[in-house]
Amino acid sequence: MDCIDPDLVTTAHTALRSVDGVLDTGQVRMRWIGHALRVEADIVVDAELTIVQAHRITVAAEHALIHAVPRLTAATVHPDHPPVEGDPHAILDHHAAHPAVIGR
Repeated sequence: MDCIDPDLVTTAHTALRSVDGVLDTGQVRMRWIGHALRVEADIVVDAELTIVQAHRITVAAEHALIHAVPRLTAATVHPDHPPVEGDPHAILDHHAAHPAVIGR
């Protein structure tokens, strides 16, 4: 079983929120793979951005994470938009149980 220091999760949220264009953070999931950390993170960006603009922000967010979190070797950052009517992820709800989420 993985054991992640909650302070690392807090550090990740802080690093993500420091990136220009990141309005908020969602789930941050960390996992040890050997002696290295991997992160999957959700960020909130303006819904009116182009794909190119949103991608630039997600790459900047990944870069910020790599600098802020010790032993982090890679991160996958998923951009979302602020809540609107309905959940765009609801289509996935009937699939396998949601993975455990560490901290917010």
